[in-house]
Amino acid sequence: MDLIILIFLPIIGALISLLFIKHKKIVLTLFLGISAYLSYILYFLYGKWDTFIEYDLGMKLFNENVVLGFKVNPLGWYFAFFSMLITILIAIFSLGYKDKYNQGIIPIWFVLIMANMGIFFAKDFLTFFIMWEAMGITSYFIIAQGKKIAEKAARFYISLSLIGTSTLIFGILLLASLTSTFNIETSVMALIANASTDNMAKIILVLFAITFLIKSAVFPFYMWPSRAYAEAPDEFTPFLSTIMSKYGIYGFILFIMPVLKYAPFQAIGKINAPAYILAILGAITAVIGTILAIFQTDMKKLFAYSSVSNIGYIMMGLSTMSLTGVQGALFHSVNHMVFKTAIFLSLAATIYRTGERDMHKVGGLVYRMPITFMTYLLAIIAAAGIPPLNGFPSKWLIIQSLMSSRMPFIAIAMIFASAGSFMYLFRILASVFLGQLPDKYKNIKEAPPLMLIPMVILMGAMMLIGVLPGLVLRVINPALSYLGFETGEISLSTMKSALSNSDLNVTYIFYIFVAGVVVAGLLYIFSAKQETIPQEDNYTAGEDPKDWGTTPDRFNFSYGFYQPFKEIFIPILNKVSFTRWMGYFGDNLVRVSKSLRKFYRRIDASLIMLTLGILIMVIGGILI
Repeated sequence: MDLIILIFLPIIGALISLLFIKHKKIVLTLFLGISAYLSYILYFLYGKWDTFIEYDLGMKLFNENVVLGFKVNPLGWYFAFFSMLITILIAIFSLGYKDKYNQGIIPIWFVLIMANMGIFFAKDFLTFFIMWEAMGITSYFIIAQGKKIAEKAARFYISLSLIGTSTLIFGILLLASLTSTFNIETSVMALIANASTDNMAKIILVLFAITFLIKSAVFPFYMWPSRAYAEAPDEFTPFLSTIMSKYGIYGFILFIMPVLKYAPFQAIGKINAPAYILAILGAITAVIGTILAIFQTDMKKLFAYSSVSNIGYIMMGLSTMSLTGVQGALFHSVNHMVFKTAIFLSLAATIYRTGERDMHKVGGLVYRMPITFMTYLLAIIAAAGIPPLNGFPSKWLIIQSLMSSRMPFIAIAMIFASAGSFMYLFRILASVFLGQLPDKYKNIKEAPPLMLIPMVILMGAMMLIGVLPGLVLRVINPALSYLGFETGEISLSTMKSALSNSDLNVTYIFYIFVAGVVVAGLLYIFSAKQETIPQEDNYTAGEDPKDWGTTPDRFNFSYGFYQPFKEIFIPILNKVSFTRWMGYFGDNLVRVSKSLRKFYRRIDASLIMLTLGILIMVIGGILI
């Protein structure tokens, strides 16, 4: 019964919200209420791993009854539960938008939540594919939101998604022909048995990998988030960035990682060749995401590349196939949800108040929006992996696993990306919150209370998880056991290292941090008083340079914040631009399509195509 509610209650919510679509408060309250109730159901489903429902469609495919079903599994529960908690916070934040909120996206968002549950609890591949397709279509309409620029970004997103969907359905059909079943667990076991010797199994793995690489924006498909995240509605962007990016991660862990872990592939050091390729892709993704984020002036594009970089960390952890690495990857998946949601909500609040997305046009908001500033400050500390906040323990576990798996160069790439993350995160801090306050923002106010509530909750979560990582690690244990790892007792504050004599008690780090804050406070109180300088007494400013008849580089330091760094990497990136290569591919595809359309319009061509279609159907029927 609980599984039925998880799947179908969002659909009921979508229908009800359509009836009250013009009443923003009713629609948003309904969204919040249903999200909270779904989280309540998920909480009590923990441990009930044998719960399932099935629907026999009364037809056969590949000599197997077609049965659609859902089943609770520890890995799916882990992602579903935390994704709904984040959704609740986004819903609370959205209630503060007042007249600037587009409640028209809520019915579609309800359908997306249904797809979210279906993906994480699908028992068979057909159900998984249906929910995957529903997720892609609904997210397209939310991103598009009826605006020309957004529609262009949404088309780019859906184009890549359709490629991923095509490889997914092709892989599912090939796998069903190989195993004569659509059951996920049975099919994965068959892949493990055949992957190293059967070329068909290897092709299936590659097809699945393409699907999940695209959805998670892993290199070479890292370019779509900068467009989709930037143009998506501000209130939806945290869901898109923190939750939807995990669908590909979930697919990797559930379908591909067991095969890479248990199938006898050729070894490279302590891991096998396919896993090492995954590690390299993760490292490239993390480094490129970091470098491109540093160059952005648009806040939302900056954090789109930041999300790409964090997905790279998770991929590196998964590539080790070790207990510590997978534990760190799963842990970082949730930590990324927490601190990235905090970042997006704080920036959404500043955009809500200022109406600006370009960093160099804002400044000095620290005194006008102090809680928003503090949320952002803690979030970037967490994102950079600095203790005692929640980004540190998960990154520490991943780096430990990389070193124990003898992948020092991959670990160096992660350390470079993690250190670089503070560069682009600090840029927003300096540009938006510090510096000079533009005259047009003199009377700006803090975000509304309903926006501040989720920010405060997220600040508490970042600190609590950072000091007591066992709160989340204990929830990860059943998922690790489900994946075949041997797990032990989890301490609230001590993390087990993959290296000998390297266990870490993060509580001690917290004590050192508190002592440092106390010492710094005492020095501030008892040191010589500094002269207070008005905020306006500054040679830089937050106004638009065009308003003053000058150029940005001579007026505002935040516009060319990392110009020397940019000059180092831009020549390299221009030579290996996958966005430009994809553009060439798209242009050639348009030319081919136009040629085919001219051919298709001819009467004799139509007869030829009809004949070919009938021939293909006859041959396919004979082969099947």
